[in-house]
Amino acid sequence: MKTFRKKIQRDDTGDLGFGSRLSQQQPKRLLNRDGTFNVNREGMSIIRSNSLYHWLLTISWAKFHFALIISFLVINTLFAEGYYMLGNNALNGAESTTMPHQFWNCFFFSVETFATIGYGALNPRSFGANWLMTAESFFGLFCVAMATGLLFARFSRPNAKILYSNNALIVPFKEGRAFMFRMMNIRSSQLIHVEAEVIFSRMEEDKGKRIRRYHKLQLERDKVMFFPLHWTVVHPISEESPLYKLTKKDFENSEVEFMILVNAVDETYAQSVYSRSSYRHEEIVWGAKFRSMFHEENGTITGVRLEHIHHYEHAPLD
Repeated sequence: MKTFRKKIQRDDTGDLGFGSRLSQQQPKRLLNRDGTFNVNREGMSIIRSNSLYHWLLTISWAKFHFALIISFLVINTLFAEGYYMLGNNALNGAESTTMPHQFWNCFFFSVETFATIGYGALNPRSFGANWLMTAESFFGLFCVAMATGLLFARFSRPNAKILYSNNALIVPFKEGRAFMFRMMNIRSSQLIHVEAEVIFSRMEEDKGKRIRRYHKLQLERDKVMFFPLHWTVVHPISEESPLYKLTKKDFENSEVEFMILVNAVDETYAQSVYSRSSYRHEEIVWGAKFRSMFHEENGTITGVRLEHIHHYEHAPLD
């Protein structure tokens, strides 16, 4: 019974959720640098597999504003088509001898109704136009409420914005070597109780088959209480490390990937936030060390230079 329990525990720590078949056959990285998973899910319709609410919350602000503008124009165009189909007598003040002019009158009346502006120059005349105006007024209130809720949700949703160094390094460290990378909170919000976890993944030979295995790396420091500056995450390569005696060629042949998970508490929202990233073997520099990011004046440290997070210099390995 004890043997069975130990086996289950070992298998659980060796599977991150990618599954054995994907892990063995995936020629590319499993985790992208921006934290997204490099997995395509097929066989489901776009409506079922995607959440419009989640999409509107996670897209960039530029795309969000563009989506609102396009939605506003499309909705008013559809209602303008409705007023236009009701004929010349549908609206007062919209009489015109040309079709384009009449349509634009209908469009701008729709905008006034949708936004509850109501200048008065245009107003519904026929029974059908009044009912269409009533439906648009209700729909306009609904859309404004939805847009306001989305804006509030986007502003109130806590998320981490952590910048990782472009490269991870294999550096001389104490009497041996170490694997390290740098990261920094680039937002003005404060993060506390920051924890980092690094998973080392590589293809290994097992009974004539190449199998991807995962190893959790022991870090010199896996948690910091405060995160006002940058943090250099260090894994000392000791005899107990899965990186011990591996060379740059070994990294390439075994398709090495380091997967990083960072979780912290956002002090403003008092909620947990997460960040993910990864480094492939081609993004790891051997025999280098990071340059200092500190800005000094008259021998006193006054801050850190964000643009220096990626800078490193040559440091020969023993």
